[in-house]
Amino acid sequence: MSFSLPQALVLLVPLGLFLWKRGARPGIPMLLRWGLLLLAVGALAGPELVLRDAGSDVVVVVDRSRSMPLDADRVALELVKLLEGQRRPGDRLGVISFGREARVEQPLSAAGTFGGFSRPVDADASDLSAALDAVGVLIPPERTGRVLVVSDGRATGADARGAARRLAARGIAVDFRHVAREEAPLDLAVVSVDVPSSVTAREPFQFSAVVVASGAVTGTVSLERSGQLLVKGPYEFRPGPNVLPFRDLVEKEGLASYRLSVEAPGDGLVENDEGRAVLRVEGPPRVLLLTRQPGGTFAKTLEATGMRLEVREPFQLSLDTLDGVAAVVLENVDANSLGEPGLNALAAYVEQAGGGLVMTGGRDSFGQGGYRRSALEPVLPVSLELREEQRRTSMAMSVLMDCSCSMGATVPDGRTKMEVAAEGVVGALTLLNERDEVSVHMVDTQSHEIFPMSPVSGGLPLDEVARGFSGGGGIYVGEALRTGRKEILSSDKATRHVLLFSDAADSEEPDDYKATIAALRSENVTVSVIGLGTPSDSDARLLQEVSALGGGRIYFAQDALSLPRIFSQETITVARSAFVDVPTSMEAAPDLPLLGKLSPQGLPQAGGYNLTYLKPRANVALRTLDENAAPLLALWPRGAGRSVAFMGEVDGEFSGELRQWSGLRAALESMVRWAMEGGGKPEGEAVARAERQGNLLRVTLDLAPGEPMPTALPTLVVLPGDGSSAPVELPMRWEDEDRLAAEYTLPGRGTWHPVVKLGNRALRAPPVALPYAPEFEPGSPKEGRAVLDAVAAVGGGVERLSMVGLFAEAPVSEGRVALAPWLVGFAVLVLLAEVVVRRFFSTPQLRKPAPAKVSRPAQVPAMATAGATASAPARAREAPREAGQEQSSAEGDAKPPPEKPAGNVDSALEAARARSRKRLGR
Repeated sequence: MSFSLPQALVLLVPLGLFLWKRGARPGIPMLLRWGLLLLAVGALAGPELVLRDAGSDVVVVVDRSRSMPLDADRVALELVKLLEGQRRPGDRLGVISFGREARVEQPLSAAGTFGGFSRPVDADASDLSAALDAVGVLIPPERTGRVLVVSDGRATGADARGAARRLAARGIAVDFRHVAREEAPLDLAVVSVDVPSSVTAREPFQFSAVVVASGAVTGTVSLERSGQLLVKGPYEFRPGPNVLPFRDLVEKEGLASYRLSVEAPGDGLVENDEGRAVLRVEGPPRVLLLTRQPGGTFAKTLEATGMRLEVREPFQLSLDTLDGVAAVVLENVDANSLGEPGLNALAAYVEQAGGGLVMTGGRDSFGQGGYRRSALEPVLPVSLELREEQRRTSMAMSVLMDCSCSMGATVPDGRTKMEVAAEGVVGALTLLNERDEVSVHMVDTQSHEIFPMSPVSGGLPLDEVARGFSGGGGIYVGEALRTGRKEILSSDKATRHVLLFSDAADSEEPDDYKATIAALRSENVTVSVIGLGTPSDSDARLLQEVSALGGGRIYFAQDALSLPRIFSQETITVARSAFVDVPTSMEAAPDLPLLGKLSPQGLPQAGGYNLTYLKPRANVALRTLDENAAPLLALWPRGAGRSVAFMGEVDGEFSGELRQWSGLRAALESMVRWAMEGGGKPEGEAVARAERQGNLLRVTLDLAPGEPMPTALPTLVVLPGDGSSAPVELPMRWEDEDRLAAEYTLPGRGTWHPVVKLGNRALRAPPVALPYAPEFEPGSPKEGRAVLDAVAAVGGGVERLSMVGLFAEAPVSEGRVALAPWLVGFAVLVLLAEVVVRRFFSTPQLRKPAPAKVSRPAQVPAMATAGATASAPARAREAPREAGQEQSSAEGDAKPPPEKPAGNVDSALEAARARSRKRLGR
């Protein structure tokens, strides 16, 4: 027996005294009351019955990283099946898989069978320590058990012995089953490619690479720089480390990427046959102009200023391509041409790395260009929302969503494709106004109505759209278009549009799609398509044809996470309200002097502009003179960088008088130069350095001697080169009086860009490259087994070659049964029994009433004695009293009538009259 709140038992003393003093009753009711008090206080104390044999919890932890054998999942599944048959009453079995992160595949269960591994893990790492900590969370604190680790022991996270100690403190031991690849007779591994941290353009330099061979072999070495083959030839490898020297010279500033690969017959582990390194080639800051008019006004203007200019067609950006770039100019560039990772990289480049951004307007820019709900929208000084006053006409739209089984696949953030697409549809519906109408259907082999064509003013069931489901089979395109035709033709809006979302690799049964689209076009209905996939997918051509015949647009979302942005882009485009296509005059705004000595006089008309709204704390330099009074040129600092938005079209159909404006070149140059000044002031000699050991990145910051101490502790920001994940920021620590340092475990392969934030400055350390997961570094299976032995030895675990007896050898948990509910139930029964006994079976004790004391008044006035001044109520009470006395005398009753206790003046007067009558013999 134990109590969860034993302090409550102290209440027995005051409550018992109160019951003894105020609640005492003779006989059985008193006994019942004492019992009720004991039960109530006992329940409050939380009594628990401790059971010494409540079974054990066993958790199987399975390594699913890339270094494991190909059949590792099958072996682990067989072990789990063997353990399921050994469970005794009270025993529970759970399964956790891990790579870079731990996933609970099956919670602790006393029955049922494990169906297999279904949770995705990042297989480029194996964090055994995190997996063991997940076991500590899965097993409740009041229970104990045992852990079985199925792994090759090549752990890449923190030292797993720390997590094993935490489990051992709870009496949970860690056993292991060593499952590893067979030791290869030969292994060539590129350990490192050591290049200088930076060089200048056209500067010769030397670098080297280290290749470890497990035996003597003749192999082939290939060296590439940014995709260009530099060296390829045979090499005689000796057992152990081999140092390979190289020389190179780079003509162009930027980031040079080196890739070294080795090949040899009989190499049993090809995953570590590649090494990578990146080299920063320094030069004057340059401007990257992305435009489809390389010979246009903007390019000519920047070339005339003497800036280092790089003009390219829009492409998928990365931080690798932006290294050494001081500002990026997007001249009427569609967001889809940059790619979702490219948008993420560009946003990190401005906010974290201190870069500059200039975006100009046009039909393919801002909201109509797909930047609404993108990673770049928060960077811009203007809002791309679609407000009510922008809309000129109402519209109707029928949304057809692919809900086939392929939509049930997960994306990197753990959601399904269907959930991401539903988020995009909900975001698009919120852009509609109350005059619009819309319908939403989900389609696989048949159409599933979410809601029919309905006015937005009546409210839309957005929650039902957000709960989108994944059905079966592929999407029947013909069935979807017929549903869209039925819904959209039920509306009489001037603008009517059908939007089809479908998997580019799983679109089936087009049926009579051409006839359906022809019927829609005859009614001035347009059809656009969002295809999940790439233009090279098997059904992409069909989707392209649907959009072409429907007079709409085709989008391909290679990354499912871009769907919310694309749905918003298409809705804004259909509404045709985000771009004003009439000539508009402009005026200078108060913040125009920020861009230098630009004259506010003689400003031309803009042939058209993107309608946006100024964000709070942003600066506006030019504003339109129409009814919108919209910003035409806005700018602001954003994070460590700067951002400029010019909503007019510089060189195109809607340039208007801008093209002939004499001040255009000065304005464009001022915008770019202002954006280039981001990243903080360049004064000071602080230097940031970076080095990689395995997957551990170490960054140091050396302050100049005598430089003032920073008012705030600098932080390290690690940016993924491809923009595939979010930046990571962590504080730096002091190592000595002039140096700070920080370390970060790189999560995966690729290029990583460390940036040190020092006050208002962003110092870019040299980027580093991780060619392969550290678990593929040279080593033998014996080393992995030694790691597992060390982890098991912490808590007394052993290697499990057989699963027999694992539950029997696991410590038994203590089960606890709460008794408070039972005590409360008994207390209710006792209370009812006390009431019944007191009401029906207990004889009340009659008490003799105490004689009333009559207070004699000190003086009674004569008039009161005679009754001359007696009140009417007194006389009324006196008459029945006298009548009663006369009736008693007539009946010969010897007992005098009882006197009413006197308690006030009236009763005292009546007593005086009675005495007077007795003396007078009346």
